[in-house]
Amino acid sequence: MLVMWNMCWTKNCRAKGLALQGIALGLAASGLAALGFIGPEFSAAWGAQTTPQETLSQETLSQETLSPQEALAREYRWAIDRTPSEDAAAREALYLRLIAECPETEAAQEAHWALSNLYLDDFDEPKEDEARRVLERFMERYPLSQWVLHVGDRLAWLWREEGR
Repeated sequence: MLVMWNMCWTKNCRAKGLALQGIALGLAASGLAALGFIGPEFSAAWGAQTTPQETLSQETLSQETLSPQEALAREYRWAIDRTPSEDAAAREALYLRLIAECPETEAAQEAHWALSNLYLDDFDEPKEDEARRVLERFMERYPLSQWVLHVGDRLAWLWREEGR
């Protein structure tokens, strides 16, 4: 929703007047309220078209609707988000556990990519071998994933750096 707001503001609203600004502001307020970033009093004041109770919110995605792996993956993602970015070793351990214990989830696929970023950017010395291994494992496990092109590009770069 925020992307829609930004696109509308920068590309259309100045040219098409206040009507689109109002629509975009209402959509943005609805999205922010649904995500719990603002309360209903603000979303109503900003012209939101629906209340948070009428939209799909995090609370309606209860643990009962998730598979056990998805629920566990969500817990790991929350733990990763709460871990300081300076603590690369702790984040690495959480990503590795998510990958090992929740392999059938989208979060595990994302964790492979995030772990490769961590190995390349967040340690004092880049761990290119570990990044390559985690991405090769991704390609073996998820050959039909939407991430395959990105992972393949990064692997090609890592292989070139390695001299293959």
